[in-house]
Amino acid sequence: MEEDDERPEADPWRDRLSRSLSTWKSHLTELPMLVLLAFFIAVVIKTFLVQAFFIPSQSMLPTLHPGDRVLVEKLTYWIDPPQQGDVVVFEKQVFGEAPDVPWYLDVRDFLRELLGLPTGREEDYIKRIVATGGDSILYTGRPRQLFVNGDEVDQSYVRGGRDRFSSAITRDDCQRIGMRPGDDGCLVPAGKVFVMGDNRGDSEDSRLLGPIDVDKIVGKAFVIIWPPGDMGSL
Repeated sequence: MEEDDERPEADPWRDRLSRSLSTWKSHLTELPMLVLLAFFIAVVIKTFLVQAFFIPSQSMLPTLHPGDRVLVEKLTYWIDPPQQGDVVVFEKQVFGEAPDVPWYLDVRDFLRELLGLPTGREEDYIKRIVATGGDSILYTGRPRQLFVNGDEVDQSYVRGGRDRFSSAITRDDCQRIGMRPGDDGCLVPAGKVFVMGDNRGDSEDSRLLGPIDVDKIVGKAFVIIWPPGDMGSL
């Protein structure tokens, strides 16, 4: 006489639970690699393609307001030189050695920069190019008029539409800011650009710093992404 088969019956619910747990374990194992891959992609994009920047000051009013976030693309100037009218981000010149900070603050600031958030240690400026290498520039009169190569340049983007009292640039200022005088004003050296803030009365720009090395330009700002009400191209 054959003995009855006493093997336990399969439990479908237990099988489903086991498969689910196995799937979750697999996902958890993959998660660190996915996070590292996403971080690597973000770093590559920030370094070579596009970066978000936080606007910390009033120097570009009314075009840009404090707290705005803009996207800066880094490919254009690999192909074409900077042009008059471009709004650019460039590295702030640091006199002496930059202060040393703990590594974890560097990591924190890097992550905040990825999101276009303020770090409290911003080391970049954003200004508008008004003249490029080889151009001559004058900024004079009352209201101030901008002349590049002897031709007046439209300044409809300037805060208030007119600038009456901010720093002028005449032939007498050329040597002070590292430029040579020419027939039509101060000559911008090759490989440099002359930048000014749209809020001319509250802007630390080439009138004080002198022309900026093209190599110091991080990229060209092309769109406002925050706040939503101000979203739009530059």
